Amino acid sequence: MSQNNSPTKHAEQPSTHKDLKYSTRLVLIFGLISIFAFGLSAAFSFRSAEKQLEQEVQKSLEQKHRSIASTLNNRLDLLNAYLKGTTSNLAILSESADNHTFESMIDNMAHLFQDSETGSVLDIFFLVSTEKEVLLNASHPNYRLETFIDQLKSPIHHTHQWHLIPNDEFSVIIKAAPIFDPLTIDLKGYIYVGLALHANHPLMLYLLEQTQTKHLSLRTQQGYLLSSPMDKADTFYAFETLTVGHHTHANDSCYLFHDQLHLKNLDADIWLDIAVDKSHFQVADREYWESFMLLSGGFIFLLTMTGWLFQTNNQRAINYLIAYIERIQRGGHGLTFKSTGIYEYNKIGAAIRNMFADLHIAATVFESSEGMIVTDRHKKILRVNQAFVQITGFEAAEVIGQSIEVIYPHHVYSSVYDQLNEAMNEGKAWQGEIWSTRKQGEEYLLWINVSSVENKVDHSVLNFVVTLSDITQRKESENRIKQLAFYDQLTHLPNRQLLMDRVKQALLNSQRKHSIGALLYIDLDDFKTLNDTRGHHAGDQLLKMVSERLINCVRKTDTVSRIGGDEFIILLEELGNCRDTASNMADLVSQKILSKLSQPFWFDGIEHFNTLSIGITLFDQDNAGIDDVFAQADLAMYQAKAAGRNTHRFFNPDMQARVHEHASLANDIRQGIQRGEFTLAYQIQVNHLGRMLGAEALLRWQHPERGNVSPVDFIPVAEKTGLILPLGEWVLHTACQQLAEWQLSPTTEHLTLAINISAKQLHQPEFVSQVVGIVEQYQINPKRMKLEITESMLLVDIEDTVDKMVQLQALGISFSLDDFGTGYSSLMYLKRLPIDQLKIDKSFVKDMLTNLQDSDIARTVVSLANSMSLSVIAEGVETDDQRSLLASYGCLAYQGYLFGKPVSADQLIKSA
Repeated sequence: MSQNNSPTKHAEQPSTHKDLKYSTRLVLIFGLISIFAFGLSAAFSFRSAEKQLEQEVQKSLEQKHRSIASTLNNRLDLLNAYLKGTTSNLAILSESADNHTFESMIDNMAHLFQDSETGSVLDIFFLVSTEKEVLLNASHPNYRLETFIDQLKSPIHHTHQWHLIPNDEFSVIIKAAPIFDPLTIDLKGYIYVGLALHANHPLMLYLLEQTQTKHLSLRTQQGYLLSSPMDKADTFYAFETLTVGHHTHANDSCYLFHDQLHLKNLDADIWLDIAVDKSHFQVADREYWESFMLLSGGFIFLLTMTGWLFQTNNQRAINYLIAYIERIQRGGHGLTFKSTGIYEYNKIGAAIRNMFADLHIAATVFESSEGMIVTDRHKKILRVNQAFVQITGFEAAEVIGQSIEVIYPHHVYSSVYDQLNEAMNEGKAWQGEIWSTRKQGEEYLLWINVSSVENKVDHSVLNFVVTLSDITQRKESENRIKQLAFYDQLTHLPNRQLLMDRVKQALLNSQRKHSIGALLYIDLDDFKTLNDTRGHHAGDQLLKMVSERLINCVRKTDTVSRIGGDEFIILLEELGNCRDTASNMADLVSQKILSKLSQPFWFDGIEHFNTLSIGITLFDQDNAGIDDVFAQADLAMYQAKAAGRNTHRFFNPDMQARVHEHASLANDIRQGIQRGEFTLAYQIQVNHLGRMLGAEALLRWQHPERGNVSPVDFIPVAEKTGLILPLGEWVLHTACQQLAEWQLSPTTEHLTLAINISAKQLHQPEFVSQVVGIVEQYQINPKRMKLEITESMLLVDIEDTVDKMVQLQALGISFSLDDFGTGYSSLMYLKRLPIDQLKIDKSFVKDMLTNLQDSDIARTVVSLANSMSLSVIAEGVETDDQRSLLASYGCLAYQGYLFGKPVSADQLIKSA
């Protein structure tokens, strides 16, 4: 028996010699991680210490460089101060001496140098005549003038800045100051002071000691100026390998630094080389080992703690999972699996929990908010839930065993019911809307969803699960949303969005059927007046009545839409294949609309008459798109308004061409402002003696493709598009800049410049501050600035116009009323405005010799100006006869081709 059992026991024993335990694997993994972390910390520590050393060396060398530069600059400042003080003291000594000769000045200078404590810091101090003859040499005995005096350039070259003179024996930085004879004030010579650059110079030795540098040298691009003694020959070689720029370099024993030395007012670039012994930075090695030990120990400690925590957490997770399974086995319900912190164990616990929860869900989902019916394969009801009872009103006992058709209304037939029955007979899923009747007889709309439960073996249908929802209220809400989204809430007409869809469909139908349609753009005339005088309630009533009349003027297949405010659009489709026929039909509809809407409207017991303007455009398969159709109808509507309103107009291509030309010109103006294509021309203004009083600034535009564009063409477009504002601001800046130039010359400082401003500019809230800012920017005399306004500006907000004119007039700016007599200004306006000058329009001047009426107007304007103490000027004067006649009336200022055409500012002054 023992022989039979032994093989079984052997088979059951685990093969532990091949499989590693979890703890063993964990130890191996963390051991490898520790080794990697140890190497990583060593590398990081070394790099960190090396980086810190680099920063410390760089900072120390830069500090030494700044210290040396500061010391040398201080020495040069001291020499410069001594040079200035010496020349000043010489002048004082020369004035107080009995003998004011140049030779006495040299003697005084020698005594002054011997008595001066500052002389101890002078390396180079000598005086030369204008012929470079040495008159006085008080330089340090070690520095012979002969080694560098021949290299001196013209003495005046050294008076403005320090000059570097390199030399094999020693180099010098030198500066000079001129000396004048006190009696004749003639230049007699130059004083020179300088700093010697030499390796054994006390200043150089002082710099080495104070900066604790092993070696320093100064050099230019051409070669060395000085070099301190070196301990090793390779140090000099290391310096030689450095290129121009900011560098830090190291050799075996030193750290080397090379950078430009910034000395004030020196005419040459000097480069400074510094060598510092590496022994000054021994702290780097110690910091490396400290950092290495700290990081390595920290890594190992963290890894050890992580391994311990991982093992502990893993064991706790296993215990949680075992306890959870045991509670379920004991019949526990509603248990939750406590998270263990380990994903795999959590996933196992969640799977076990979901397996038992699915059974509970299957039991509870049936009692959902949706009505549910379970039938057999013959559509007999087996079970219903409580939601079904609440929706249909039938109790469960009343329908169980009945056919599913119990929910169909018996008095209504629909093909939808046949579709539902057919799908269930074929064992297919189905969903859709059906009308049903509650037990109480109330009809409601159901959303039905039918699914089948199949036998997994032969795929035969076992049951049907039918869900149903009462969507009556939702359907009503959808209809309400559709009404809000696509219909105007006041008139209940289609709104813009629905109209756009219908017009788009109409264009497609027109292309498909080759038929012609029409779009009528309707705008009520003076509707704003009704709202302002009788309130918005009256306006709303009028819109409703207009809508009703418009509907009665068209066919049922046509669309009447309100797109906003007092604007309506009517879409007429299928007006035939002939444009003449379609045009006649659209014309008849428009006349009918004008007739119907011209009849009085009655609301609130008051009779009201209203007119409208209609724009009509025809469309067919050749139309470009929906936007073009709307744009054409809109243009035609504005043509109807321009024609006097209460009428209709058809769109024509010429109208579109004018609009495109207007848009193209506006775009060119905008680009012309950016590219600086506009200029100012100046037309002279003279008095009766021919003396130039000033000029008028006239805007000119030289377009690269259009050529010279007349202001008559581009000014109205700029006014309409608002581009006149940046254009007018540019004119103000340019004109004031020209005034500022005229002020600089006695021959032109009296000239006055007239500048035209537009109504849009004047009515800007910031216009006054803009003008004041430009005047202050160019520092011009405001009395030389004259703003020309036209009579059209007086028709809009006269109070604001007067207020702004008074503010600017208080600064000294004058105003001229241009084109006087051609507009609508009254004497009352003229009396209120702070006008300084009236300008007789050129249309009166042109024919006043042959037309008695124009002559009388010119005489009247002059007489009116005299009575109001205003000056007067006539424009467009082209002949002597015109000037003589104007002078006889008392007009003594003129402007016109007789005196000069508009020219540039330079040509204006030359021709004056």
